[in-house]
Amino acid sequence: MYSGGWKSFWTALWTTLLVLTPLVGGTVLLGGYQARQRARAAESQSGVPIAQPKAEDQMTLLVCVAGEKPGFVLVYLNADQNSLNLLALPGQLSVPFGEGEATLQTCYNSAGPARCLQALTEVLELPEGTRYLAIAPDTLSEICEPFGSLRVSFSGALTAQELETLGQSGAVQDWAPGPLHEFLAGLEENENIPPERQAAARAAVWDSFFRQKLEKLPAALPDALRSVSGSLLTDLTAGDYYILAETLEFLANQAAPVESSALPGLWEAESGYYTIDERSRAAVQAFFNVSPSAGQSESASAP
Repeated sequence: MYSGGWKSFWTALWTTLLVLTPLVGGTVLLGGYQARQRARAAESQSGVPIAQPKAEDQMTLLVCVAGEKPGFVLVYLNADQNSLNLLALPGQLSVPFGEGEATLQTCYNSAGPARCLQALTEVLELPEGTRYLAIAPDTLSEICEPFGSLRVSFSGALTAQELETLGQSGAVQDWAPGPLHEFLAGLEENENIPPERQAAARAAVWDSFFRQKLEKLPAALPDALRSVSGSLLTDLTAGDYYILAETLEFLANQAAPVESSALPGLWEAESGYYTIDERSRAAVQAFFNVSPSAGQSESASAP
């Protein structure tokens, strides 16, 4: 009788547990979900933990790689548009200078990066607030060295015959920063390669750098530039470095696509000038994500 009583007790207990356990577990899970939802709502209302791109999380930067024949790349970063765009400019691009005109390279060697930016703003209608950064090849290599080698292919920039003449192939190869600069500098000296393809090769290198190193850039690149600030010619301010870091972080978190190209135009070998045309204007509009129907005048205000 006593044994039968315990048996009935355990049977009733297990039956009760079998019924209550799923109910209690479901209640706990539901309560946890509701708590998380309330926490998220509170965070959203406070506006602190949930970061969103701001209007200032963007930058247009003219990068000048110094040398006897310097190279030029426009960089456009916009967190709100999730844009990371690169536009390589031929050094032979014709720009206003003094009472006449000069190539972009001559403008740089004669008057420096600030004057280059001013001249380009007249030709390409760059947005107000565009910054400039001039950097020596050795300093650029020093900054890039910690990021490691780059895998680059020049098959889309140079013809098979040009690559063969240069002792290269169209295959993807690993390049260290120093040899890469020497290769690009050699292209600038080669009069048999048109300026647009020289610029396209430079665009291919910068494209590879941003695609392959984007996750590391938010923390490393602004600090690297600050560390060599004494050897730079730039109008970047302390606030600009902060904006650069924040914008790169947004772009890295969103896995922003990298878009790169070389500025198209008309090459006149006899005069030595590369001049803009309708294709050039369309390329600048695409660079700033401006619809062609919006007109070139809006490209200055859209970013």
